[in-house]
Amino acid sequence: MKKYFIYIIPFVLSGCFYIGKQTYYDVIEKPSDEWSIRDALIVLTSPIAHNLCDQRTHIKVIATPYYPSVVLAIERNAQRINHWTEEQFRVNAEELLKDNVGLYIEWETNRFVDSRGNYYHNVEQIDSLMFLITIENQGWGSYMPDISNLEERIFLMNDKGKFIKPKYVWGKRRRYLTMPETMFAMFHFRKGEHHFLEGSDKMYLVIKGFENDIKLTFSLSMMK
Repeated sequence: MKKYFIYIIPFVLSGCFYIGKQTYYDVIEKPSDEWSIRDALIVLTSPIAHNLCDQRTHIKVIATPYYPSVVLAIERNAQRINHWTEEQFRVNAEELLKDNVGLYIEWETNRFVDSRGNYYHNVEQIDSLMFLITIENQGWGSYMPDISNLEERIFLMNDKGKFIKPKYVWGKRRRYLTMPETMFAMFHFRKGEHHFLEGSDKMYLVIKGFENDIKLTFSLSMMK
């Protein structure tokens, strides 16, 4: 499932798939069992941020936040590929929602529920978030950066300029960035009563230590 998701991202960003006029917000108003393949791709790809057009660096990054609806889209595509029953889909979706954003879903109403049993309506109810990050070096013939400590160079920033480090990063395979690397980074937002995203409209994934720091912007209005 995760491998499929990884390879669909460059395909869509390259312009090989026509999304149409519907928006992310249009699609997520419908129950996920009514999503077409096109709908699921809209939900999967709309929150993606990247620096593919940034000519200041050879390092290209594509990052996907596992927002609640993105998790459902991942599992709907996996359901089609693996021919799961609706019950199998729900079990897998519930597990991924719990692990990645700390939410549950009330299937009777198709509403998300937080860990305290409240309907989800605000990003401050999400305690953690996973990112899928793909990094490619387009100048590897002359520029081979050391990524042995890359886990220490990945941060999330809020609108107040505050940073947090990921709770963990996994999936990196090499010491030098000679081939594309794909990894997952998990961030925890809550520390006591304080929530990292309080008062923010956006968040920023920052990767330091290359030719230029890389900063990708994500709208919190899409964290649905």
